[in-house]
Amino acid sequence: MSPAVSQVSRSTRTRLRILRRLAFLGVFLVVAMLALSQFTELKQLATGVLASTALVVAVVGFAAQRTLANMIAGIQIAISQPIRIGDRVSFEEREGRITDITLSYTYMDPGDGSSVVIPNQLLTEGVVHNHSTEDTVA
Repeated sequence: MSPAVSQVSRSTRTRLRILRRLAFLGVFLVVAMLALSQFTELKQLATGVLASTALVVAVVGFAAQRTLANMIAGIQIAISQPIRIGDRVSFEEREGRITDITLSYTYMDPGDGSSVVIPNQLLTEGVVHNHSTEDTVA
């Protein structure tokens, strides 16, 4: 780890990682929309889609309910910081170190060479025991 990175607290690193991923997703969506709007054929399609936006949003929202819940839970974890990368935690009879927190999943290393992948929605709804006492100041 470089000296500049080591001076940044774990909580700041976790927030920055999530924010970087959100920014990348936002930029990708804007660029994709701009690229698609350049095609005349797709403008007509876009007009049709906009006419039925309420129905499309309802269907997509229902189909992606768990995915959206995991993403919102990921943002909530990044902001409230109940756990951070590097924390030693217990969750549902599993114990290990948090190795990564993405928008949808949190990755835990139980120390046996495997990786436990936990959907963020479960983390926000369940009881997580954080055994780490270091770096408690945000």
